[in-house]
Amino acid sequence: MTAETDHEPLVATVMSVARAQAQPMERTDEYGTAATTVRAFYTALGDGQGDDASAMVIPDKRSRPAFSTAGLTGFYGRLADPIHQVDITKENAGTFLVHCHYATKSCVCNGAAIITTTIRNGRNFIQGIRALNGCQVLLWQNVWGCDRE
Repeated sequence: MTAETDHEPLVATVMSVARAQAQPMERTDEYGTAATTVRAFYTALGDGQGDDASAMVIPDKRSRPAFSTAGLTGFYGRLADPIHQVDITKENAGTFLVHCHYATKSCVCNGAAIITTTIRNGRNFIQGIRALNGCQVLLWQNVWGCDRE
């Protein structure tokens, strides 16, 4: 024991560390958050409405093929099984983990992506999409990197 404490030092052994698994958001929890923008983006993609989806992306990225009206409509409008978002999990105030599903004529993709959002002029926009399993990244290169089922 030391003069500053009245107890022996604590010693602990950590056997394992695991990241806590966040639960998917309930729709009512999404109201007023950037999650509504993320959900609307995927809904527009599922409807083949590239113009609506592109409008939810920050303006300076809309001219890139991956986020342009023509690029989004051209790919997502022709899917054999339209994209639909399975769930959204909030990582922090502006970052979401999204799981989605879609199929082309030759493969099925169960995708996952980290979506980052930002607020500009009081409105939420999608700032970036980082594919976690390769599906979306490879699509922009016209290489079908899907999970085959």
